[in-house]
Amino acid sequence: MNKTSRAAHRPLTFEANLAKSFSLKEVPTLRAGVATVAPPVMFSRLTNNRPQPGRSIAPKPEEAFIFQVPLIANPDPEIRYSGRPTGRSADAGKPGWSCLLDLRDGPSRRLDTPFDNIRIYISQRTIDEFVYQKGRRRIPGLVQQGFGEWDAVLFHFSQTLVALLERPCEVNTLLVDALGVAFCEHVIVRYGGRVTLEPVKRPKLAPWQMQRITDFFEANLNGNPSILDLASQCDLSASYFTEAFRQTAGLSPHQWLLRRRIDRAKSLLSGTEASLASIAADCGFFDQSHFSRVFVRLVGCRPKYWRLHNRAR
Repeated sequence: MNKTSRAAHRPLTFEANLAKSFSLKEVPTLRAGVATVAPPVMFSRLTNNRPQPGRSIAPKPEEAFIFQVPLIANPDPEIRYSGRPTGRSADAGKPGWSCLLDLRDGPSRRLDTPFDNIRIYISQRTIDEFVYQKGRRRIPGLVQQGFGEWDAVLFHFSQTLVALLERPCEVNTLLVDALGVAFCEHVIVRYGGRVTLEPVKRPKLAPWQMQRITDFFEANLNGNPSILDLASQCDLSASYFTEAFRQTAGLSPHQWLLRRRIDRAKSLLSGTEASLASIAADCGFFDQSHFSRVFVRLVGCRPKYWRLHNRAR
């Protein structure tokens, strides 16, 4: 088999599959690891500025769910399950409303109207593992009261995702994973059939666990570790670790990592002649521009000005 034939038979990526299904050129996507063995939560943006006749390709049935959150007023997409029309709220296409789709029934939509949606994928396996980590009984799926429901939390959540999806290369994995945990908490409580995930009083990380995380961070400041990477250092689940770390450090893992990177950058700025681009790469920033933006946000001035006033004598 030649290279062309092998490429033709290679399975499409998640993004390529979505682009093909909705006749789009590209579908920006971020993955949030919230479970050890279950699939990640997928955050995607589907933007159709060139309406065309026809419908989206219905996905293969699977035990998973989609939240579709419109960013612009969206004419009736005429959602169908297994080819059958589905009723929905008259307001469901407005920004701030979310539609819950069950992938077991092969949903599809019309493509002859413009749309701009945040699409969030979560599998039943991910729900099962997440609820199990919380010490709760299994829930058989997610349910929405009617088709289309006002959800201010998901709408504001989607606004945050828009900014992240515009610069995916600069996005820290810890931040995306934390958003995935928060998303799971919200939708399982709201759409999980009255399941409750009351906050459980968590102990802080033990000193040895915090030391192990500190050492791991120091060894990976220029990398992009995930919540699951950190949780595995302490033999904890992602959701448990996230809560325990915040109680221990007073910051999220993402915020804590950024501050450690800035601390290292300060040391290099004051004690070496390294260029800003070199320091940015050494400290795990995407590029010099990304480094400067984070530095200004956390320190209050640009790196070059900080260096002028703090150079080692």
